[in-house]
Amino acid sequence: MKEEKLTNNEKAAITRDLFERYRRGETSPDENEVVESLEKEFIPEKEFEITDKLIEELETETTAFIFQKITKPKRRVLSPVLVGSVASVALLIIGIFVFYKPHSLQPKTITQQYIATNAIKNILLPDGTEIALNSGTTLRENSREVWLDEGEAFFDIKPDVAHPFIVHLRNGITVRVLGTSFTIQSYSELPTQKIGVLNGKVTVSTQNNQSMELVANQQATYNETKKELLKESINSELKAAWRTGTIVLENATEDELRLRIRQLYNKSIVFENQPETMSINITLDKTTAINEIAAEIAILYNFSYQITDDKIVFKSQNATELP
Repeated sequence: MKEEKLTNNEKAAITRDLFERYRRGETSPDENEVVESLEKEFIPEKEFEITDKLIEELETETTAFIFQKITKPKRRVLSPVLVGSVASVALLIIGIFVFYKPHSLQPKTITQQYIATNAIKNILLPDGTEIALNSGTTLRENSREVWLDEGEAFFDIKPDVAHPFIVHLRNGITVRVLGTSFTIQSYSELPTQKIGVLNGKVTVSTQNNQSMELVANQQATYNETKKELLKESINSELKAAWRTGTIVLENATEDELRLRIRQLYNKSIVFENQPETMSINITLDKTTAINEIAAEIAILYNFSYQITDDKIVFKSQNATELP
């Protein structure tokens, strides 16, 4: 069956729809990359005269560029207003990059970057906000707006009603607060991102228009596979106890156990013949010797274990030995 082609009006409508969703922060990372590359391609200078000729050239070139970059654009259910809109593609792209700042996950200017490598790092922002970064965390800051690129952080936000504090996470997750204490866990090797509130209130939103408010002892968990944001009750003090070297794992996966053992003891974990699924409940403390932690895990989950200089090898006792 021959594939039905989009009309020029439909292409223009889809392009306008893309720009509007980008301006509202509803586009995917791949779509963001396409839109943001337009500024370099078509608007190299900020000072120019908007003429009929410029509009005509941008209209044609921009639409062609979008459909060249987007693989197999699908026919969308388009509003008649969009299809018949007199608002040109060219004026939208000029407006995005010239007359107002785009809603982008990347800041125009980063005033500071903080990296915690092998230890917890405490920082104080110019506005009085205090942040603790767990080991393996990278954070970028620009006034009362930060980008948590990787890791885990505790925030104690200095109240400023006129200037909300905003935290950007991967996959378009945004946390907006006024004066609040909360933790965020956002490790790329784990399938979820978690925001837990100690006091005050925060708003968590996603790029697909999910949004929820959290108060003390509530946590939002974003599942990256299901693209789903869920709320649950927690003990927020326990969730933030990593600041003193204590990590409480509740229904954790083996991936999070690996991460936490690496953080506290600088050792990797290897499972041999492990069960298909594990639900781990254990409290880890950096003052406890690694052999005691390994022995507790072995008893709880019926493993034998061996500790070397750089790793712990667990082997399931339930595995059937080959002759």
